[in-house]
Amino acid sequence: DAPPPVGRTLTPGAVPRWGHEHALRVTMGPQDDRFTIAGLDTFQASTFTVTPMFDRMGYRLDGPVIEHTKGADIVSDGTSRGAVQVPGSGKPIVLLADCGTTGGYTKIATVISTDLPKMAQAQPGDMVRFRVVSLEEAHRALREQEAFIASLRG
Repeated sequence: DAPPPVGRTLTPGAVPRWGHEHALRVTMGPQDDRFTIAGLDTFQASTFTVTPMFDRMGYRLDGPVIEHTKGADIVSDGTSRGAVQVPGSGKPIVLLADCGTTGGYTKIATVISTDLPKMAQAQPGDMVRFRVVSLEEAHRALREQEAFIASLRG
């Protein structure tokens, strides 16, 4: 008989339960001014569906069209994990771990770092909603996550 594993375990309440509906907190920008008021409302009030077109670069979502004011193309600029690009189709793409360093589509918002694992665990057909938060709330969520991780080191 093998000896039982030695180490720490997580309490059941500490183990993430992903489910199939994901509320992702975002901060707006950097090109949120390139969207109509209706487009911004659509982004914040709609439910989007994860399509089968996803990989470590990003997740393409389906749902209502997010309306641009001046088109989707911009001069290429920096991108980051969590950026929500909206190409000409008006359907958002959430960039993930292997995203490029630059891109030429407008970015309406950025998913906060503590919520990116929810997106990375999503499956085709899962539902995604975006909730706008302040930078202060995003920082607070990060501090809470760091405190939780530190508590595991005990």
